[in-house]
Amino acid sequence: MKRLLAFFLVLGLLAGCGPQLEKYPRVESSSQGLETQTLTIDIPQEADQLTLDAVSQLAAALLELSGGAITLEVYPSRDPARALRTGDTHLALLDNSGLMAADPSLSFLDWPFLMEDEEQWLTIMGAEDGVVRGSASLREALNGEVIGLWYQGRTVLLGRGSFYEEIGFAGAPLGVLEGREAPGFFQGIGDLNPKTVSTGDGETLLKLLSSREVKYIEYPLGKVDPDTLPELVKHLEDTAHRVEGSWLVLGKGAVDQKTAQIIRAAAAAVPQPAWNARARREEELFQALEAREITVQKRPCPPLRRAAKEYFRKNGKGLGCRESTLERLIELVS
Repeated sequence: MKRLLAFFLVLGLLAGCGPQLEKYPRVESSSQGLETQTLTIDIPQEADQLTLDAVSQLAAALLELSGGAITLEVYPSRDPARALRTGDTHLALLDNSGLMAADPSLSFLDWPFLMEDEEQWLTIMGAEDGVVRGSASLREALNGEVIGLWYQGRTVLLGRGSFYEEIGFAGAPLGVLEGREAPGFFQGIGDLNPKTVSTGDGETLLKLLSSREVKYIEYPLGKVDPDTLPELVKHLEDTAHRVEGSWLVLGKGAVDQKTAQIIRAAAAAVPQPAWNARARREEELFQALEAREITVQKRPCPPLRRAAKEYFRKNGKGLGCRESTLERLIELVS
């Protein structure tokens, strides 16, 4: 009953966003040789509106490509990965932490400054036979296969002063999001490392910045609110040093082969619109920040990326990454 109520809740949220199911003509399923069927997808309870829009696009594509035979029911879930493992759902949408919880050897998903930008991260992590989707251990842990990756946002630096990429943190106090410390990295990069590292959630870090206890803090770009930022925030450094993904997973044996082909085709139609929608939202945010006289600066940070490559090359195995995966990953970012 709870899942049924959840479905209707999400369906209501989807009604006003993204492609509408009604725009896709309902064709007799016999034209596709498919029986009418309803698939389920479990998504994180905290999924934002842009994620709901992307799920709506997936549902619309499934309906169209199946000639009206396949519909999708959406359920907010505390643990989508568990629903997948137990066979309670056909599809699940997981964030980075969900994948890392299932397979800790994927710790590299959240290693900071390893990738040049969000596009490189998506290209490498989303490759069909790459370090994530090609992982047999991940497929076993999930009881399913990753069939798609959507851009979910990135982490930036907020600062009281400008960030100089040539010298990195240069002994300045830094605030790092709790649970995302990438053990040892920020203290292990020599002359580029911060003087001190404080940890906390986003609101805690904003308070530390406002009280001048830190100079820079990590912060999810999608959660930046120009109207509530402390007055001392004068710079947003778009380092894109961590990237968040939404991973679409199809349960093992959840559907027949023909249905699986349609699901894969529908999944392939979603990443670009999902990217475009977030890119528009981010551009609107940057404009709002600049209207408040907050400087927005793109920072590729080559010195920090070189330091990250060397640090993780030496320490990646100790962080749980498999040696073969580590070698392949370092080669890809070279």
